[in-house]
Amino acid sequence: MSKVYKSLFAAAVMILVLASAGCAEMPASNDPGWSGGLSPEEQAGDDDDPGYLTPATPYPTATNGMAGPTLSRPTETQPTQDPYVTLFNKTIEFSPAHPRDAYSFNLTAPPLIIEFDVEPKMITREKRTTSGSDSKKDIVVKQEYPSEDSWFLVTVRERESGKIVAEDGFGKGFGTATDKRMYLGKYGDYLIELSGNEAKVHVTMRAGGV
Repeated sequence: MSKVYKSLFAAAVMILVLASAGCAEMPASNDPGWSGGLSPEEQAGDDDDPGYLTPATPYPTATNGMAGPTLSRPTETQPTQDPYVTLFNKTIEFSPAHPRDAYSFNLTAPPLIIEFDVEPKMITREKRTTSGSDSKKDIVVKQEYPSEDSWFLVTVRERESGKIVAEDGFGKGFGTATDKRMYLGKYGDYLIELSGNEAKVHVTMRAGGV
């Protein structure tokens, strides 16, 4: 056999070997034993990320040795107790028939606190005026005022000498405030006078002790 034929024969053998290698069967994609790559459609879905989520580190998982959260009840706030002793708590109506009350008290544990809230007799008056409109009609306006005869007075005296040590009230030169508080911080044997007219008054007296 000539060298030319030998070369052609060798080339033909190589072609047959390559062809036989290319014809080897590949495992079917539905073969249970196949663990190859994803299909082209599945591979295309790997990069389908619209970008709404930001990559982050996973939250650490608690182990059995990690203590759980401790729950505690809020501290209950106790109501503040009044440090004073109530001596008097009464509503009195003062009128010409009942113009005055008086009480004596030996203050050995100051202070003495006297609080009062006055409800004076109200007077309704009618006032004629004209409206602000172009028609200028006469109208009647009703107004309420405390009666000029309505007043209340607290007078604290030294019981033996009669000397006034504290005094306050409503009306009669003591102003128009209907609720006031008097504070007496000195030891003493006192006479407390409550007087008034055309007024209903709630009076409270307290002291540091009895």
